Amino acid sequence: MFYSYVILNPVKNLSYLVVSSPPKAYSYIRFSTPEQQNGDSFRRQAELSLAYAETHGLILDERLTYRDLGVSAFDKSNIRDGQLGAFLKAVESGIVPVGSYLLVESLDRISRAKITDALEIFMRIINQGIKLVTLADGMEYSKEKADKQFTDIIISIAIMSRAHEESLMKSKRIKEAWANKRANADKVKLTASAPGWLELNDTRSEYIAVPHKTKLVQDIFDWTRNGIGAATIAKRLNENGVPTFGARAKNMWHVSYIKKILSNRAVLGEFQPHIVVDGKRVPEGEPFLNYYPRIISDEVFLLASSAVQSRKTGSAGRKGVGLSNLFSGLLRCGYCQGPMVYLNKGHNGPRSKLLVCSHAKGGKDCLYVPWEYPYFEKSVLTYCQGLDVEHFLQLDDAATSKITALAEQITLLKASIEDISKKEANIMTAIESGLMVQQFEARARQLEQQRTHVEAELRTVQNRYERAASAKIDIASVRATIDDLVTRMSELSGDELYDLRSELSQQVKRIVGRIAMYPGGYIDKTKFVAAYRKHLLSKGHTQEEVTERIAVELKTTPNPDERFFTMISRTASIRMIKPNNENPEILHFETPGTDITANVHTQAENIGVLGQVLENRAKAISPS
Repeated sequence: MFYSYVILNPVKNLSYLVVSSPPKAYSYIRFSTPEQQNGDSFRRQAELSLAYAETHGLILDERLTYRDLGVSAFDKSNIRDGQLGAFLKAVESGIVPVGSYLLVESLDRISRAKITDALEIFMRIINQGIKLVTLADGMEYSKEKADKQFTDIIISIAIMSRAHEESLMKSKRIKEAWANKRANADKVKLTASAPGWLELNDTRSEYIAVPHKTKLVQDIFDWTRNGIGAATIAKRLNENGVPTFGARAKNMWHVSYIKKILSNRAVLGEFQPHIVVDGKRVPEGEPFLNYYPRIISDEVFLLASSAVQSRKTGSAGRKGVGLSNLFSGLLRCGYCQGPMVYLNKGHNGPRSKLLVCSHAKGGKDCLYVPWEYPYFEKSVLTYCQGLDVEHFLQLDDAATSKITALAEQITLLKASIEDISKKEANIMTAIESGLMVQQFEARARQLEQQRTHVEAELRTVQNRYERAASAKIDIASVRATIDDLVTRMSELSGDELYDLRSELSQQVKRIVGRIAMYPGGYIDKTKFVAAYRKHLLSKGHTQEEVTERIAVELKTTPNPDERFFTMISRTASIRMIKPNNENPEILHFETPGTDITANVHTQAENIGVLGQVLENRAKAISPS
């Protein structure tokens, strides 16, 4: 108990005994691996804190205990994201009062970072009025003592420097051990941890695919590439009581885990080693190929990835019982470039299901001219089943050049990574030969960061290459699939119909990148009409004459009998398609000629938004 005397009346020498509260102490416990929690480390550190507080008359605050269990002090994770950082913030905010004690087993629990960083953390604690006690040796560090006894600071620096060197050597040995494991990965697997659909055999030499789990993963990929979203898949699995196999997905499928499966290249047999940089796991080096049993083909993986990407463009979500609109996310109004939306009038009669311009529907400046959805669907599907699709999907020279350029970039990035790895190996050789670690530490870290950056860039370029290369689809196969799906559509209902139309939608999106609709046929733009009117008036024509000429020479009123739509393929090819008014499956279409520049000048005005597309392509291709 702490006592102090307060003199109330010095003349009469009267005084009273006043009891003041003893200082508070806070325990900070840290160890670097989660497994140590089951050992003696936690118990030992906790008991040392309690014993010191009792011996020195301190109140150990049990409400605020700071524990970094399985957190590294070598990379400053305990400061950046951990509880030691939380303690310092509590001091700064006044939650932990000045004059309190921070009890730690030893200084290496505070930091194992390089000495300049470790000393900064140490001084930050004591400069805020906190007394730092190391329980293993009973040392007490404070700002007051440091100012008077500089030897305490010298001792602390030596201790923290030794802790850093020990951690650095441990890190080096771990990296060497992992390098040895990687060199023998074909004989003994690096870790018992594996994706949820695999198990490691008793000799640790091979992963075995679990049949029913593997089948489920394959189903998830098939559903996804056929246009079914992760939310729908998770709901379906939960409703059917399908057991989970994710460690964190106890008894329930989550959308996040479905997405994790879909992005996990382990299904292709790849294993990507990681390292921790600034507290974050980042890939290290090239992935191991054929490390796991392959359960998904490259084509299915790419198609599923493409389907996931296409759902991010605004077409995600369940679209009614039978997937009402196959073309959600593809359709634009040719007059204003706004989205075309699907309307269901709620009856079974004519014009019950329509496509209309969202801007016109919302009262903005555009034409409200509906296009009956069933007729439009038949026209698009008829074209997708036709022979012209093969020409529609031919890669142009620009797309082919892009694929070639990406392939060359991948080769250069791989060569750069190999060069950096050789430099890192040279540094390790120098250290092993007996040279001081400190001489090479900064350069080693610089090379590691450089390699990590180049590896990240390589992954980005590889993804771009895969997306560009995936445009080279088997056209005959896609056309046959669409034909089969259209044939079977009338035979199904419920979830089966939904799944079929989801797959049909996805197959169409493999072919088509954008559709611009002109439900009222060609209409001259308002700006052009106004400019032409002004021009005629400037020539001396009367208002009546101008109005008459505009009515004869220009088209200002929509005519549904002349409606058409333009389609742009995934490979940037273009078709202008006009369905027959009586039979939507009879199509007339125009193809831009080989002289794209000339084609622009003759058709730019009468195909609205498509004109800009052609202009851009003309500028890119024209020699001038």
